[in-house]
Amino acid sequence: MSEAATTFLRQHGNRSLVSLGCGNWLNRIDNHVRLFIECDLEYYIAIDRLTQIDFNRESIFSDVAQIQPLLEKYYGGKADEFFEKIKVFPSTHVEQLTDLESKVIVCQRVLPFRHWENTIKSMNPMLILQEDLNGCELQTISGKLYKRTFPGIVHYNLQAFRPNRLFPGEKNIILWRRRDFFPCQYDTKPWWARLFFRFSYFRTAQ
Repeated sequence: MSEAATTFLRQHGNRSLVSLGCGNWLNRIDNHVRLFIECDLEYYIAIDRLTQIDFNRESIFSDVAQIQPLLEKYYGGKADEFFEKIKVFPSTHVEQLTDLESKVIVCQRVLPFRHWENTIKSMNPMLILQEDLNGCELQTISGKLYKRTFPGIVHYNLQAFRPNRLFPGEKNIILWRRRDFFPCQYDTKPWWARLFFRFSYFRTAQ
């Protein structure tokens, strides 16, 4: 399926969200849908080296009550159209996607000691979401090209599952933005203003 994946991304990558290491069963993609809608994308692409990728419409979301209205609005009352836009590509290694464009990348379920940073950066996404970080290899995206954005997490209303209770404020989720892309006004503020915004958010969220 790797050839099919590369062919599809060459044609539609600039209108797609790509989920790397999606596993054999798509679930808890609520945050993915939020980014998908806010970035006005067309295709949801699921990639994994496993030989099978499947999903069930009834269990693919953690909170259907929140996501269903978003899809209804996005598709003009025809939320089921989203499922027609999900494209799965099993038997595909992430490294085979090098230099193929993608608008948004989700990186999850990464095995220890596997690093996809160079491949991810070569795909030139606007946003990179890392979630379910407990027990997964953390990809080091920071550098000249990308910057962490906590205001972006708030802007897109991303909600972590399985938060790390040992570290207050650690939400088990990281969102990176391309340095020339600003999801919200706070990403244009100096570091001290962003820090104040973060503390203010946690105080009001409690």
